[in-house]
Amino acid sequence: MANVGRFGPLRHLRAEPNQFILHYKGGKVVKSGAGIAYFFNPLSAAVAQVPVEDCETTFLLNERASDFQEVAVQCTLAYRIADHARAAGRVNFTISLETGLWLEQPLDRLAALWAQKALEPVRKFVSGAPVVEVVQKGAEQIRASLDASLRSDAELTAIGLELVTVQVSRVAPTAELEKAMQTPTREALQQKADEAMFSRRALAVEKERAIKENELATELELEKRRTQLIEQKGENQLLEIQRVATTEKARVEAEVARATTIARGDAEKARIAAEGEAKRQLLLADAEAEKNRIAADAHARDYLRRASGESEGRKLWDAVEQEREANRVALWKETPQRVASAFAMQTAATKIDKVNHLNVTPDLLRALFEEMATERTSK
Repeated sequence: MANVGRFGPLRHLRAEPNQFILHYKGGKVVKSGAGIAYFFNPLSAAVAQVPVEDCETTFLLNERASDFQEVAVQCTLAYRIADHARAAGRVNFTISLETGLWLEQPLDRLAALWAQKALEPVRKFVSGAPVVEVVQKGAEQIRASLDASLRSDAELTAIGLELVTVQVSRVAPTAELEKAMQTPTREALQQKADEAMFSRRALAVEKERAIKENELATELELEKRRTQLIEQKGENQLLEIQRVATTEKARVEAEVARATTIARGDAEKARIAAEGEAKRQLLLADAEAEKNRIAADAHARDYLRRASGESEGRKLWDAVEQEREANRVALWKETPQRVASAFAMQTAATKIDKVNHLNVTPDLLRALFEEMATERTSK
């Protein structure tokens, strides 16, 4: 947009470097250029502002493919105005001398022109191919067709327009058709995803199985190692027992040998002591025997000496004893029977320590009473 200032009855215009100014007076161009600034009389002037920079326009074309399916083609064109005077002569680029704004929308008219010119090559390609081919390969072919057609268009050249670039942003069918076209691919991708998931699960199961087998193998190996360890411990304990037994046996043999040696020494000492004691006892026995023999000889001599004197006394003593026994027998013969019985019982009573039972029968008492009665009668 150009800047227009008021200075009394005059106006001052200042344009930007990307703005090409065409100043008309009397139907002729009296001043032109990009980025110019000047004073002018608004009563006799007409000013057109043509853009110098590249302009872009985007439009959407809806066409039908050979299989009667709707296709939307979105294009973006970049163009510039090569001949400003021609463009200003064909399209109204006049600006307001009060505000500096375009009186109309010239760029919108140029955009419509570009869309109209692009419609024929796009329609020609889309209508001659099925929708699948248009969607898959149409973007590049449409771009090439548009580029060639628009660059060779004489009307655009006459207007002073020049194509810079053309881009086909999107070639797509209707939403329902696009969804239907996406379904096989989506299903194929889903199938691949399912296969990938199944493969992943199978791989996970395989890995899990491998892990389980590895764990089982590890457990088996641990059990084998544990068994080997137990066997080794048993062997070690057996070896230790054998070592201890060997050591104990050696110690016992040493003790036995030492005890045997000590016993042999003690036995030898005992034998020597016994032999000495036997010899001593033999000597003592010989001495005692000799002593006894001497004493016996002396006693025998003394006995013989006394025996010759005692034999007379013995004979006298025997005679006295025989006389005393004869007197005693005679006394008992004269003693009554009951008195003898009494003395016998008295003597028996002195010999008996304890009487457990005493049986006095009627016959015994009758005999005693009869004897006492007989004795009294005789008196």
